[in-house]
Amino acid sequence: MLRSLPVLVVYTLLGLFLTYPLVFHLTTAVPNDIGDPLLNTWILAWDSHALLANPLNLFNANIFHPLPNTLAYSEHLFSTALFAFPWQLCFGEPILAYNLSLLATFPLAGWGMYLLALHWTGHRRAAFIAGLVFAFHPYRFAAIAHLQLLTFQWLPYALLFLDKIITSERVGESASQPVGQSASQPGNSSRFSTPLPSRFPAPLRLYIGFGFFLLCQILASWYLAVYTILILGIYLLAVLLARRFRLSRPILLLAALGLVALLTLPFIVPYLSLVAELREARPLSLALSMAAAPLDFFTAASFNRIFGLLTEPFRSRPGFTEENTLFVGIVTPALALAASLAHQRSRDRCQVSRFRFYALLGVLILAVSLTFAGPYAFLANFFPPGTIVRVPPRWIIPALFALAGLAAFGYAGFESQIANRKLRFSISKSLLLICSLLMVAESLSIPLPLAPVENRTTLSPVYHRLAEQPDHFALIELPLHSAPAQEYPEVKRLYASTLGWWRLVNGYSGYTPPRQSQLAQALNNFPDDASIETLQTLVPNSELYLLVHPGEAPLDRVQWETTDRWRAERYPALYPVGEFAGDYLYQILPDTAQRFSGPPLATFGPNRSLRLLAATVDLPSTTASYAIHNSQFTIHNSSLAPRLLLYWQATAPLSADYTVFIHLRAADGFVRSQADGPPVGGHYPTTRWQPGEVIQDVHALPPEDFSQVDHLAIGLYNPITGQRLVAFGPDGVPWADQAVIVKMAR
Repeated sequence: MLRSLPVLVVYTLLGLFLTYPLVFHLTTAVPNDIGDPLLNTWILAWDSHALLANPLNLFNANIFHPLPNTLAYSEHLFSTALFAFPWQLCFGEPILAYNLSLLATFPLAGWGMYLLALHWTGHRRAAFIAGLVFAFHPYRFAAIAHLQLLTFQWLPYALLFLDKIITSERVGESASQPVGQSASQPGNSSRFSTPLPSRFPAPLRLYIGFGFFLLCQILASWYLAVYTILILGIYLLAVLLARRFRLSRPILLLAALGLVALLTLPFIVPYLSLVAELREARPLSLALSMAAAPLDFFTAASFNRIFGLLTEPFRSRPGFTEENTLFVGIVTPALALAASLAHQRSRDRCQVSRFRFYALLGVLILAVSLTFAGPYAFLANFFPPGTIVRVPPRWIIPALFALAGLAAFGYAGFESQIANRKLRFSISKSLLLICSLLMVAESLSIPLPLAPVENRTTLSPVYHRLAEQPDHFALIELPLHSAPAQEYPEVKRLYASTLGWWRLVNGYSGYTPPRQSQLAQALNNFPDDASIETLQTLVPNSELYLLVHPGEAPLDRVQWETTDRWRAERYPALYPVGEFAGDYLYQILPDTAQRFSGPPLATFGPNRSLRLLAATVDLPSTTASYAIHNSQFTIHNSSLAPRLLLYWQATAPLSADYTVFIHLRAADGFVRSQADGPPVGGHYPTTRWQPGEVIQDVHALPPEDFSQVDHLAIGLYNPITGQRLVAFGPDGVPWADQAVIVKMAR
């Protein structure tokens, strides 16, 4: 294996080159778009967080709160998360962990296929070609935004160990004899091609290695789990049909498979409860509408530098999506065809070569056929679990594995036809270089399209404020995007939640629960009365915050700043926490009847028709603590600028538009500063107040040394006449100075 490490280095460098310039934007961008990449970024980060915080609640993720089992709405990516876990801990940046996980799939997939093909053929150049096909095929770059489809790197290692188990106990000729080459011919065999004598059972380490890599592959993605089971099933069937193999310790293989099944079971159970919902959300007709057409296998991604433009007419067919970019290239099919021709002409009767060839050919034929509507529909009726692969063209992935193996046999078979050894060496070097360059050219997509994203250091300051809060609260962000509308902005909420893992009412996943579209509709006219009531009853057992992004469509910032913001902030249910770089954060408070049940602070007017129900003052957290000797007046220590929140109620229509005066006075009555202004910033004058309506009125207080403030004087006056409204205390006795006096004692 040490001799193969340079190949791993080559694949690593090639992966960095073909994904350029991603390596220079590991913390600021993701490939192609933000949809699946940021979803998978969140999944990897959530898995790591759950492993540390509460492993038994892995599937009760923090999205779509308060719905349970929400990680099961998409892939769990558990084995990928385990390997990304050190990066999450060391760097603390989920986007970096995601991009490193993505980049690692290329060399790991290539090297695994190289080792497997080397074991099969004993031919290093053929193995190198197989690794190129499996790791750098054009389809992998067309699917670059789908990490759950790219982490197929563990299958070659699992199959390598399984093949070693079988062939080490095989009765007969050399287990890994190259195609078209007899055992006596010199070749490029390696220690992977030398079987153990048949009298020795396979070492225990082979069973452990097989079980470990099989488990890694199954827990990487359910898509890939289905492909893995298909490939191993066909492979083992070919072994049985070959009738030249036996296992001295079959119980170990069964034990390895049983242990893998047992460890997989806890990851299966959460999905079983969603089977009915998933089938309803993803009907067979939807899957069939995305099925492949023959020309799709000649259609490259638009950003493919050579074939993207050449195949542009094929992408214009009705129903074509990015899932249909199944370009298989030219070199790989040619090598696979060469393998077929070499097999037909070869007189070699090595059963190992034959069963491998037929196994790969069977996988190729079956997988390619399932990309089409007819065979996929048959599979759905005959074996419904197979529809876990809900996009038929994605069956190209196991076909690529088969093509990689066949390409290795084809390349090895072609070289074996060159009789002259000196000529063979010269031609083989040129052939390897030409094939490699052509295959790289077929996949060339640099510069790879990148989608810029905000990382933890550039997130809105509101998220950092939320991360400082206790972890028992929930958050909902508006606008809330749900199908059939474009849902991509929701992945930004998922990523931001990794900063503090608050419970998020928003969500984005492979499955969107019906609750989400209903909620989006209920909040569509925010901030109307119905939407406020919806927010108040949304999560009755949790403290709920609302974050409004007025610059994000379909919200309009101008309308928000001139109308909707002031309409929202006059509702007592929306306690304004603050404005953060253009975003507005509110705490959702309970029904007003529960909060204002006590006597009012004061009443105003000759008929006492205007009531000051309560007041709250926010003071800087650095200010000394104060005690207010009134149950309807509270003080909050906050990092925000000082402000006063007043809660008014009119019992009858008001005839004038009054202005609020707020005086900050010293003990001797000297007015140190004041904050006069119309209620609700002048956007809701008192003549428009409805009888019985409770109005929240926020006033910014001037910077002040509050240690010198003895009391507040609060009242109203007519700005036209300058006359103050008479103020009465709770006992009905008029206040001096026609203002309610609130004593602030330290």
